[in-house]
Amino acid sequence: MSLADFTIEDFTEIDGGQSIGKVAVLLSMVNDEHDKNIIEAYKNEGYEAVITRAGGKGSKLKDKVLRNCLGAAIKGGVITESVQDQRILTRCVERAMIDFEKPLSGISGAGIKIGIVSKAPHLAVALYGKLGIPGLDVDHEISGMGIHYYGLSTKTN
Repeated sequence: MSLADFTIEDFTEIDGGQSIGKVAVLLSMVNDEHDKNIIEAYKNEGYEAVITRAGGKGSKLKDKVLRNCLGAAIKGGVITESVQDQRILTRCVERAMIDFEKPLSGISGAGIKIGIVSKAPHLAVALYGKLGIPGLDVDHEISGMGIHYYGLSTKTN
């Protein structure tokens, strides 16, 4: 058996359905050249999904992550502009950023890829990236995920 014998569903399925958290993690980790195709594939499966990025250091990184998530999620149709949906997204980002509260992230520059996915009324945000350690030729991988179930407002057409 080789890795080629597995499908995406083998990694994202739980109890016969797709895990929204695993889908968000996959979006945050997929190689950049596959971004558009995987977003389209998940939209065809009934998800709303978007990938964005953020970079920076310390509190500037946190600000950029939140701003980029809000902008991308609204523009990409993952959430509505309602205060409720924006609050839910903010909570997901806050949960995903917990590991970014460590001292290393305050002194290191980071580049983060962000997967945001909803299947109403659920929302998940996943972060994956690298922190550059000053003075060393080493990058430290870092990730995080935030999920909120049954919180998104119902979209009206």
